[in-house]
Amino acid sequence: MLIHAPKSECAFDIAELTHEKKAKPMQGAALPLRKSDLKDGLLLLSKGSPPVVPVNKAGVSEKASKPKKTINRKRITHEDEFAYKNSLYMVNVKKSGLYVEILAKIIEQFEIAVSKWGRVFVLRFDLHQDYYTNDNKQMTAFRKRLFQKLKRVYEFKGIGYCWVREQERSKSQHYHWVLFLDGNLIRHSSKINVMVKQAWEMPNGSFHVPFIKHPFHFVDGEQSMMAAVYRFSYLAKPRGKGYRPKQTKDYQCSRMKAEGKVVHQASTT
Repeated sequence: MLIHAPKSECAFDIAELTHEKKAKPMQGAALPLRKSDLKDGLLLLSKGSPPVVPVNKAGVSEKASKPKKTINRKRITHEDEFAYKNSLYMVNVKKSGLYVEILAKIIEQFEIAVSKWGRVFVLRFDLHQDYYTNDNKQMTAFRKRLFQKLKRVYEFKGIGYCWVREQERSKSQHYHWVLFLDGNLIRHSSKINVMVKQAWEMPNGSFHVPFIKHPFHFVDGEQSMMAAVYRFSYLAKPRGKGYRPKQTKDYQCSRMKAEGKVVHQASTT
């Protein structure tokens, strides 16, 4: 059935160099580098090694600049309607369009959740951090902490999810998340919002969860299903993606199966 809905990011001597006095290598052994030098931000330059720069408590260079954008081969759609299997959804393309592969994967997991549970609780939240990292290991650790809490409190048999990594004007990346939960077991996000903060935020304030208005959708029919898809389609936008090493992923989704089995750690470049 085709469903339609309305439209609603050799040290040298420091003596003066002249044409009469050429620089010569310094004689004798090099002075040892003390820990206090690193603490004070000393830069040690040599022909065979890179400069040593000060790092923060997380081991990340304080002078790290925004990485170059990795070439992305995902397709982009600028159409405000997106066909997936037998359904046609209105999506939030705005100016940058949407990555087809990411959008299709999120909708796939959402439709499986609908087929499994009938009623689906869709939750949106963002995770911010104050420093840049080359990988997404913190997402794996966060997911494990959060999902343990969710399963213990609500006894969920399966959890669908997708997150995307983005970096725009900030020197650090941030993450957008969407969760698909059994709507027969939960109706409001107040408790889960607290769990998300407890699983992500740090006492020093380096990790924080920004406030989002109307963070959830309760899907129990065609209209609410369409509204949820339009809302989370925002995660598939190209803007902000690609600022990462080649081996690091832009997004990751669950691998829920209609039979009821969930396999985590599904990812695509």
